[in-house]
Amino acid sequence: MIINYIILGILAFLITFLITPVIRNTAINSNILDNPCDRKIHKIPLPRLGGIAIAISFFFSLSVGYILVRPEKNGGIEALAGISIGASIIAFIGIWDDIRGLNATKKFMGQFASALSILPFGFIINQINVPFLGVVDIGSPLGALLAIFWVVGIMNAINFIDGIDGLAGTVTLFILVALSVISYIAGQIQMVIICLVLAGAILGFLRYNIHKASIFMGDCGSMLLGFVTATVTIKVLFQNPNIVAGSAVPVLIFGLPIVDATWGILRRFRKGRSPFSADLGHLHHRLVNLGLSQGKALLILVLISILSISAGLAIVFLKSEILSVILCGSMLIVALFIVIFLGKKSPIDYQCQDNLELHSKADEISL
Repeated sequence: MIINYIILGILAFLITFLITPVIRNTAINSNILDNPCDRKIHKIPLPRLGGIAIAISFFFSLSVGYILVRPEKNGGIEALAGISIGASIIAFIGIWDDIRGLNATKKFMGQFASALSILPFGFIINQINVPFLGVVDIGSPLGALLAIFWVVGIMNAINFIDGIDGLAGTVTLFILVALSVISYIAGQIQMVIICLVLAGAILGFLRYNIHKASIFMGDCGSMLLGFVTATVTIKVLFQNPNIVAGSAVPVLIFGLPIVDATWGILRRFRKGRSPFSADLGHLHHRLVNLGLSQGKALLILVLISILSISAGLAIVFLKSEILSVILCGSMLIVALFIVIFLGKKSPIDYQCQDNLELHSKADEISL
């Protein structure tokens, strides 16, 4: 049966791989470009509608999965329906933002709406599995608020790391691999399908997004990735009482995005700025500022993410509460070291170039 799910992932890969160039060329011809400026690393304008390719592939392959695999025979379709509705909302908001532009308030309202839409489908964090204390029930009202906070938080965390070529997609790809394994072990067939379909869609897109990228996923892509992975996590980890320290595992699996987002928000608050404002102070920016290429910065951050994800998987498989405390403590120390070390480095200062010159360079973009 697992071969059917893998085939769906391959289908998603092929769709994204084939339609991304079409969407890229359409964006260039429509002048829907992400222009360089003082808060961005790239130096020529690039199309930012790659998330549309991921979304089309995701929803189409998911529909095929429903027809062929019949997930209602494998645990019901409630979760699948909830994620599909919420993902549709956030994909629409992301496309709107990528094409027209949305301020932080409107974007947050869209994120909140997508998170709110999954609550009727059972995506509520109504229990927390704490090391040495076991499962602690916290009730539905607080559980609903925690679920919204988690989903909105992860959407922004994935969005924050989408600052250098391939980072958001590659990190999310490994997160999805981990979640698909956990979902399969837990018997959550719908979640396995969702993870493999989105992983395939991302893999097809990365062909055009790894340095040097010819297209960006935009907010549509990054927020869709964050939404789907966050909601899957609620179902297979937060709501799974059989996983030891189940509430610590998600933090480790999303270790890199969470550390970067937390540091970024605290940094902006300290400077009296909006937590959603853009800057060049993220971990990937700091690594590039050390003189590393985008490719080397990507490799370092992906390896750190894999290490954190592996720690989370170790807890799942070894079922040790002591191990969960040791690994969480170790990752916290590593995170503090990275933040303290890189925090001493000044942000990069790329200046915007003349718009006419930049737009003339758009024709240089190729496969």
